[in-house]
Amino acid sequence: MQRYLSLFRNRNFLLHWLAGATSNIGDFFNSLAVVKLLSQDPANLGLYTSLIMASKMVPALVLGPLAGSVADRLPRKAVMVAADLVRAALVLGLVFAGHPAAVIGLVFAAAVAAAFFQPANSALLPSLVEQEQLVTAGSLNVMTQRLAMLLGNGLGAAVLMLVGPQGIFAINAATYLASALLLSGLRLPVAAPAGAAAQPGGTSPLARLAADLRETAAVVRASPQLRHLLIGLGIANLGDSGTNVLFVTFFTVTLGVATEQLGFVWAAFGGAAMLGSLAIGAVGHRVHWRHLFTFACVYFWFTATGAMLASSLIPSTAFLTLMGLGSGAINVGLQVAVAELVPDHIRGRVFGTWSTVSALIMVSGNLVAGVLADRVGPAVTMMGFALAYLAAGIYGHFNLRPREEAAAAEARAS
Repeated sequence: MQRYLSLFRNRNFLLHWLAGATSNIGDFFNSLAVVKLLSQDPANLGLYTSLIMASKMVPALVLGPLAGSVADRLPRKAVMVAADLVRAALVLGLVFAGHPAAVIGLVFAAAVAAAFFQPANSALLPSLVEQEQLVTAGSLNVMTQRLAMLLGNGLGAAVLMLVGPQGIFAINAATYLASALLLSGLRLPVAAPAGAAAQPGGTSPLARLAADLRETAAVVRASPQLRHLLIGLGIANLGDSGTNVLFVTFFTVTLGVATEQLGFVWAAFGGAAMLGSLAIGAVGHRVHWRHLFTFACVYFWFTATGAMLASSLIPSTAFLTLMGLGSGAINVGLQVAVAELVPDHIRGRVFGTWSTVSALIMVSGNLVAGVLADRVGPAVTMMGFALAYLAAGIYGHFNLRPREEAAAAEARAS
């Protein structure tokens, strides 16, 4: 607990954490309100839901490298504040949007702003805390996201009944304004991004973006650890890409669980995820990020496969709850690894490029999972996707070696 208290005494981290918690709760409120608004046309709700999901994914898929470059060339605090202000205006516009096309368009525009916010946010965190505090800080952020999910879906449903979709959109806009205000209070050293001076003033934006991408690729090529980590993450993401749709299909179709009961199942997962994140933050600083990654991948494979093989509500829910305990370990490991392996001036580009790769894997995996679930069943499909977690863990175990081990191996070879 002392490690968490020391973080909260850090003014910059406290403001950053409060901003994220506030806007995350507002986001989950918003998701419920959008569904409620579009459900007024039930005949086309399936189409609208698909378009909403695509609207949220496509900006990260297309704009990741550009957003990462912006996060490295401009002050990250300014990028985040501007993105929050833009999102506040767009979400407020939903109050007056009546046509589904307008709703989908505003959701897409807000996702564009979020695509610029996320790389700056991820790249900024290592500069707010000490290196040994990164695991605790990352775990606290994951725990807060899970809590926001529970509050946003539970409390959000009650608030929606009281104030309707328009009231929810106004509340969400207020959370973005509050987030922008909190972030504007960050006290960061004023310094030009290290990559900014490398380009002549007359260079075109497209040429600068191409140069940024080449620099990012050079950093990845020069760091075997980073390269292996990103490959391992890509393999793990393939497993993660089908998880949501397959678990929902498995519990509702295979086990015959009603929607209301499914809410309790996900609540158990979310509660366990918060406890797991709390534990990782308390003791994870003693574990190398390599072990966080490999353990989490193998653990996810074991619990996901166990849930499918159990094929009964109570034991399957128990395995899903156990999976929640390890939730967040992979993301925390990524945050610590990037802080260790990537220079500060290029972190935004690494996170931005990775968001594009991750979004591509997630979109493709979701589509494949949906098709396979209908053909061979969700349980068999989920066990197949879970093997990607196991493969990622094995890959990480054999390829993610601490630098001391790599240096010792080179010395022995010479």
